[in-house]
Amino acid sequence: MRRDRLLALILAAALPACYGCDPKKDTVSQGREAFKEVVTQPFNALEGAKDSLKQSEDKNKAALEEIEKELKQ
Repeated sequence: MRRDRLLALILAAALPACYGCDPKKDTVSQGREAFKEVVTQPFNALEGAKDSLKQSEDKNKAALEEIEKELKQ
C-alpha cells in the first residue's frame, strides 16, 4: 500500500512538470513572433510608402510628358 502511494505521489509530481514546459515554449515563441512583427512593421510601412511615392511620381511624370507633347503640337 505504501509503495502505491509513493508511486502515485511521484506521478502526481512529475506530470505537472512535464506539461508545464510545453506552454512556456509556446509562450516564448509567440512572444518572439510578436516582437518580430512589432519591429518589422515600421520597415514594412516605409517600404509601402516608398512604393506609393514611386507610383505617384511615375503618374505625374507621365502626365507632364503628355502635356508637353500637346503643347508642342
